[in-house]
Amino acid sequence: MGKAARSVSIIGVGCTVIGDVRKSKEIKDYTERELFAEACMNAMEDAGISPKEIDAFYVGISGPNYDAKIKSASPQFGQWIGMKGKPSLFHDEGCGTACFGLEAAVNAIASGRYDCIISGSVNVNTCVPVKGCYPPFVRGPQSNDALWDSVWSAADPAYDKPGYGGGGALDADVVDYCVKNHVTLQQMDDAYVNFLLGKRKEAVMNPIAVTCNISFEEEAKMMGFSDPHDYLKSETFNPRMGTTLRARYIGQTNVDAGAAVIVCATELAGKYRKEPIEVAGITTSTCLATGLAESPVPYNVQMFQECYRQAGITDPYHEIQLMSIHDCPINVIVPVAEAAGYLKTGEGWKDMLNGELNYNGSRPINTSGSRTQTGHPRSAAFNIELRECVQQMRGESGDRQVREIPKAAALWAGGAAYNLGACVLKKL
Repeated sequence: MGKAARSVSIIGVGCTVIGDVRKSKEIKDYTERELFAEACMNAMEDAGISPKEIDAFYVGISGPNYDAKIKSASPQFGQWIGMKGKPSLFHDEGCGTACFGLEAAVNAIASGRYDCIISGSVNVNTCVPVKGCYPPFVRGPQSNDALWDSVWSAADPAYDKPGYGGGGALDADVVDYCVKNHVTLQQMDDAYVNFLLGKRKEAVMNPIAVTCNISFEEEAKMMGFSDPHDYLKSETFNPRMGTTLRARYIGQTNVDAGAAVIVCATELAGKYRKEPIEVAGITTSTCLATGLAESPVPYNVQMFQECYRQAGITDPYHEIQLMSIHDCPINVIVPVAEAAGYLKTGEGWKDMLNGELNYNGSRPINTSGSRTQTGHPRSAAFNIELRECVQQMRGESGDRQVREIPKAAALWAGGAAYNLGACVLKKL
């Protein structure tokens, strides 16, 4: 991939709370349009920019035909954010949607076609449109059977691997990692439990995670456990779903949210932000799961190598101070972070076990509280983590602020079956 014609920077980030449109007072009875609009208006306020100064807008929804009953919907969103009639893009790349939207925006600005773009993403997962009722804002309960039918439809076992679907490939990758690095499955399970404990604390501290309000220590006591480790290893409250996978290691998709990012040409960014954050490297990949038990996965290594080349990063372990990984499930954390060079090969599980991946650790990852604890609003997930990284790099994360304000951050986006992306942010 060639070098961008001009630099592009983030000037605004915004999101709604991560909640439940049926219950959470902050977003009660919101539709996709209202979630999207609030996220975009928050991003505009953050940037100090008006809609008339933005050239185009992008709308991302994961599974729009099923979850929202809308198609080619950009015109339905434009007037909600003051951009009626402006160029738009409507897209779906599963959980990686927002990363693909960011890449498209960055490329459009780098080419000189536009100077400023807002890219938003939104999903309502807690309930679905009632069949035959239009407009589709009349919603009913989301059944687990319907949810998983929608999720698994992203995989294509007829042309990929017969019977493929779910966490099997990721489970195999972790087993391969354990074998290669002489790590027992018990040690890996201990590391995962400690990761959950730390991320729950961060989620409780995160004001946008309104559905998460008690620590695992408190939750364990409520369930009759004196030790939260025993609680999170209980086959009743955290059953195994594979060799290394447990139920609570998967992102919780029963949440709703919208999130947005505004990018513009870096040469113009100073008009809005004194300290814009440059999108120094970004790349995406569409890779079917044609191989099992590969750790690190080759295309993750390749994506980060390309991002680092664009960003001028030669020593990621020392030059990257913060990382975001789409942890649905958390089994991807260690293999991906090691593929990115953010954790040392074969040593990442120790960092996870020892709490070094927490906001107050030496190698912070997912300081928002992660998809398992804050919740996983699918298409909005990457933009929410992007916002977290930007705020950490600005020093705006309050009690969750990492030890040292990062000069550079790396992000990894995962998407259904598989739309993947990687990104590097740098302070200018």
